[in-house]
Amino acid sequence: MRDYLNSNEKNQYMVLQSIVQMMDGLRNSGVDGPKMSSMLEDWTKRDNMTKVEHKNLKTSETYLRKFLASVYERLSPKEQAAIKKKLMKFDFKLIDDFTLKQIDRDIKDKIANAVVPRQEFYDWSSEIMEIKCNGCTKDWNTCKLHQVFDNNLVPESGFDCKNCKYAYGLCES
Repeated sequence: MRDYLNSNEKNQYMVLQSIVQMMDGLRNSGVDGPKMSSMLEDWTKRDNMTKVEHKNLKTSETYLRKFLASVYERLSPKEQAAIKKKLMKFDFKLIDDFTLKQIDRDIKDKIANAVVPRQEFYDWSSEIMEIKCNGCTKDWNTCKLHQVFDNNLVPESGFDCKNCKYAYGLCES
């Protein structure tokens, strides 16, 4: 047996551990929620759970806890610490399909488009211009950087070079 979990196994472990924490009443959007014991009592009281279902749910809880404890114990101390730390920041939620699609769109948008505060973007643009635009003689029509600067309203260099409004320094005016 390995003494670590790969990322997929770690995520699966986190989901199962979160379920146990929900059973203990520890996960409910930051507010202590109902415990498994109170759920069992409530469902049984309302006659909405057979004795077999009650037994099966209790048994599944017991074996889930045993599984998680066993896996945790065989992991290295470093992996245990990493899981403990990650578990504090881990949660999962049930969401409807519409919300999930909206989240997926937002994630894809963030992957496709970097969002940078304007001043930070200008600072980076200045650094790039120092390297790429200082003394540049390329025609602006063939420059990808020109298009990025122009699309993002980066101020012109002010040198009024003939080849590009961002070129400066060693150009002929």
